[in-house]
Amino acid sequence: MSNLHLLNNKSQKNNSKGFYIALGVCLIAVGVAAWTTYDSVVNYASPDEGATSSAQVQHTNETVSGIKVYTGDETSSAEEPAQSEPAKEEPSKAPSQAPSAPPSSAVPAKQTAASVLTFASPVEKNVTLKFSGENPIFSNTMKDWRVHNGTDFSAKEGTAVKAVANGTVKNVYTDDLYGLTAVIQHGDYETYYCGLAAASVKKGAAVKQGQQVGTVGTVPCESADASHLHLSMKKGGKYIDPLSIIK
Repeated sequence: MSNLHLLNNKSQKNNSKGFYIALGVCLIAVGVAAWTTYDSVVNYASPDEGATSSAQVQHTNETVSGIKVYTGDETSSAEEPAQSEPAKEEPSKAPSQAPSAPPSSAVPAKQTAASVLTFASPVEKNVTLKFSGENPIFSNTMKDWRVHNGTDFSAKEGTAVKAVANGTVKNVYTDDLYGLTAVIQHGDYETYYCGLAAASVKKGAAVKQGQQVGTVGTVPCESADASHLHLSMKKGGKYIDPLSIIK
């Protein structure tokens, strides 16, 4: 009887161990299943990073409304170094004032005739009576006091009278007091060759300096004086001293 009881106790102990072993195996199986399920869920929720990047690159490289957006492996415009502004030119070190041009040899259009023309004596430069300006002098012929508005050059009758400068014959006429007179325009100046015996030029003709204008004759208002040429000169309509410009 006691042996039977002992056998029953051993059988119960063996059954208890088997139960716990089976329970442990079940718990392990449940744990493995739970871990497998968790890992699958995590992998599903977190897709492969490389696959995600590839999908993003493929998506962002698509053309939208004709404008392509570059992302991913392609260089982003934001990543490119900022384009530098064009370099500003250094201010010139040359002086601000341009060097003056060499003086031109051309004669200005408004330059006066006196600075261009030269004036020579119409006959030998032997003066017998000078220009008196506004000061009257006594006239041996007219027996009165009057201004002498020209210069008298001693010359025999028939002596050639020459143009004092280049010019144009303005007029040829006979005056009661000064006889046959030729008027020549020389720019701003006019010359009056008075008391000619004959004129060698006509109105409107161009003359050169030294060209014959006529010959010495008689000046009616100065006939009491020795034979001479009376030369008067005007500038701006006013009488001037011929000797002031005749060289």
